[in-house]
Amino acid sequence: MTNKTFTTNKGVAYYPYISAPDTKFDESGHYKVNLCLSKEEAKPVTDLIQGEILACIKAMKEAKPSKQIKQAPLPYHDELDDETGEPTGNVIIKFKSKAAYKPAVFDAKGSMMAKHNIYGGSVVKVNGSAAFYDSPSIGAGVTLRLRAVQVIEYVEGSSGAGKFGFGEEVGFTADESVAVNDEAVVGNGNLSIDLEEPAPVVKIQQPAPAPAPQPKARVVEEPAPAPVASSEADDLAAEIAKLVGDNADD
Repeated sequence: MTNKTFTTNKGVAYYPYISAPDTKFDESGHYKVNLCLSKEEAKPVTDLIQGEILACIKAMKEAKPSKQIKQAPLPYHDELDDETGEPTGNVIIKFKSKAAYKPAVFDAKGSMMAKHNIYGGSVVKVNGSAAFYDSPSIGAGVTLRLRAVQVIEYVEGSSGAGKFGFGEEVGFTADESVAVNDEAVVGNGNLSIDLEEPAPVVKIQQPAPAPAPQPKARVVEEPAPAPVASSEADDLAAEIAKLVGDNADD
């Protein structure tokens, strides 16, 4: 069974691990992103997923009529409002790939982005592939592999002063020399100054500032999957049941 490739409409990236893999639960790591789209914008992908599941299960049933088949969880769900728990009208589609398959990243003009630190809230389009699987423990379903990303609106992670609410002010900067007029410690000894005489100004040359550390990819934990509020999963399960028939009698 061949994988179906596709490109989404643009949506908002939730919990992206696009610039670096997530290794929290697996040392080998995974690149992943949850893409939030309106239900209408998500429909081409959700239709593709359901069509692929139905076609593959039908082929499985024709090949092995007595095979027990159950439906695995779908790789998308309705977004629910944090306060009311009601559907927002958006759909969240989940993509993931192994760390060995780093997704290509492009800017809005289609140029390759060699360096990036993509945070949640970025507006992106995702190129993915739908791969069917049949697991004895999970069931038959589709996983969406993350192949490439186009960044339409870039939200970058930062470890600078702005992260703590500090803005620019007039005053001391880190590259200024420090004036000392009392007693300065230099190396392993003390530099003593006679306070009866006018105190000379001793300038201690500061070392060049070290390069700012590169911010890491977002590490906010992904919440547990929200329950599917719509009836799409039930509708799909009903269609699968029609294809499979009553396995209990086989």
